[in-house]
Amino acid sequence: MSMTDLHELFVHKLAQQYYIEQELVETLDEMARNTTNDRMSQGFADHRDETRTQVQRLEDVFAALDRPAEVRDSAVLDGLEEERREFESQIEDDELLNMVYLNAGMMTERLEMTAYEGLTTIAEQLELGNDVQQPLESNYDEEKSAFRELETLATAKDMKSLWDRLTPS
Repeated sequence: MSMTDLHELFVHKLAQQYYIEQELVETLDEMARNTTNDRMSQGFADHRDETRTQVQRLEDVFAALDRPAEVRDSAVLDGLEEERREFESQIEDDELLNMVYLNAGMMTERLEMTAYEGLTTIAEQLELGNDVQQPLESNYDEEKSAFRELETLATAKDMKSLWDRLTPS
């Protein structure tokens, strides 16, 4: 398939983000159940619920474009998921696995923030209007907030003992 204009690129990227958000609902649920850190578990569960709303917003964007919602695979997300599952199969230490989840969450949030920045930029160039731009901006704001929460968790007191244990003296 060849892409011939900016609008087609926008729809393609939107479909990839729709795929990402749908996949992350399940992934966040898994990580919420598998982590042994209560604060991290609650954060993943809360963001899973936010992600369900983000999926709905993307469906609203497709509707505003008068198109059915569609998904396109995202090799980047698939690669991150493959890496997380590989670590899960190799790591038996719960605290070390919690660190994998924390890092995976941060990497994924960065991916999503970048995707929403790109979608918003293209939507502005195409003058697609608030029905398209507002849901994208709302999703972006939630991703930024989730990333900040993960950053805070990375420096939290309950993670300090893990850092101390895992860092060579």
